[in-house]
Amino acid sequence: MNGVVNRPAARVTVAVLGCALLLARRSILRAGGDPVVEAAALFTALGVAGAVWPVPSSRRAAARVCLSTLAIGIAAFAIGRLIGGGHRPVLPTATMLLLNSLAAVSEELFFRRLVQGLLTRRGVVISAAGSAVLFAAVHVPIYGLWVLPVDLGAGALLSWQRAATGTWTVPAVTHLVANLLVVI
Repeated sequence: MNGVVNRPAARVTVAVLGCALLLARRSILRAGGDPVVEAAALFTALGVAGAVWPVPSSRRAAARVCLSTLAIGIAAFAIGRLIGGGHRPVLPTATMLLLNSLAAVSEELFFRRLVQGLLTRRGVVISAAGSAVLFAAVHVPIYGLWVLPVDLGAGALLSWQRAATGTWTVPAVTHLVANLLVVI
């Protein structure tokens, strides 16, 4: 398997398949089955692919850098939530909270660990921009074109966190908090 994993075509195929799944998410969820089970399966598959696919290791930043980068990210999303307003569901359910949490962690495993990690040999700007653009693009079929600049900004912030800290876990916690802020 290691020979296959190191082939550029295999890496690109995994990234393309993950993005295709996310782009087709609306159709998959409308296919007639239980949308909760289907969403959970989709995000679990995406998270597993992001977690197990080997990527070049990054040098992890000091704990204080990770914590300050995390604080900046959470503050940015909290301010955005306060300024942006929007509406929240009448009463978030446990299922909604769990699915939003699963989606956040799975997307970060995929976009920040896998995609950004695979692009690191192209440089920090390309890896961060590439994962941010893909992140924004896959949300358009679900939420509409209006979300593109919002998710591009979110993707850029999350990608910056990955580049600054050397780990996908800081953007994952930030994304988790951002998703929960939307539903609570």
